[in-house]
Amino acid sequence: MIPNGEKNKIIKWENDTVGRLKCEIDLDGLFSGNEKRYGKFKKDWPKFLASDSLNDELYQLDGSVLKYISEDLIPQKKDDRPPLLLLLGNPASHSVSAGMFFSFEADKSEHRFWKEILKPSGIIDLRGDDNQDISYKNEMRKRRIMNLDYISKFRIGLSVYISMPSCASCEWSGVAGIVRLLGRKAFSKLAENERYRILKSVEKFMPEGGTIVAFQKEAWNYLKSQSDPDYRLEDVKIKGLVGLVDKNKKINLLCVPPTRLQRPCCKILKKINDIFKS
Repeated sequence: MIPNGEKNKIIKWENDTVGRLKCEIDLDGLFSGNEKRYGKFKKDWPKFLASDSLNDELYQLDGSVLKYISEDLIPQKKDDRPPLLLLLGNPASHSVSAGMFFSFEADKSEHRFWKEILKPSGIIDLRGDDNQDISYKNEMRKRRIMNLDYISKFRIGLSVYISMPSCASCEWSGVAGIVRLLGRKAFSKLAENERYRILKSVEKFMPEGGTIVAFQKEAWNYLKSQSDPDYRLEDVKIKGLVGLVDKNKKINLLCVPPTRLQRPCCKILKKINDIFKS
């Protein structure tokens, strides 16, 4: 596994299969100096694990090491299109299990991310067959993204800022659920370490520069330059945020509303074609 930076070796990761990451978190390091919060984590862990029936297949608590499966879909192939990384918050447990980002909605229907955000925004058209079932569409999307086989002015990658999966709709859902599980101090330490993981991926995906689109607060706040504005949802919903990745001015950083706000999210994504010309 690839370790984090020399100062904080909290998280390790490696690509497992296409679209999946194997991750490990050193809990002793994560909660160092915070034994009381570590005790609360241990108490809450069974409740978090039980919040989604799929968590048992994704997570393994091995002593002080938390092992789990996450998702990351960044193609190794290259072409002449400028790279665009779609950076989400954290993965839903059912999507990691299914092997594809935003695999389906709660009722097993096609997820709004694909049909109501990305396609109408013009960012990417994967030319899916509407008559096929969801599992076929998920496999097709993954294959086409990795093979650059889609209609877009961009070369697309997808990743998550916080790698720990959680249930899609419960008290432990989303990034807020991970904050609740770890506590703000440990979460902040994890987020700093996750930043290193993202930047290492970006080095390979867009070595000459490109654009990251952040769909979530931490993804923006932990990557932005100091001169860029802090995240305010009111501003993001109206016009989004535009900045640069800290210490890498070759990479543009955009922030759009979270995917639950599909209309403003789609509207602001449409502007990308005008802001960044290929």
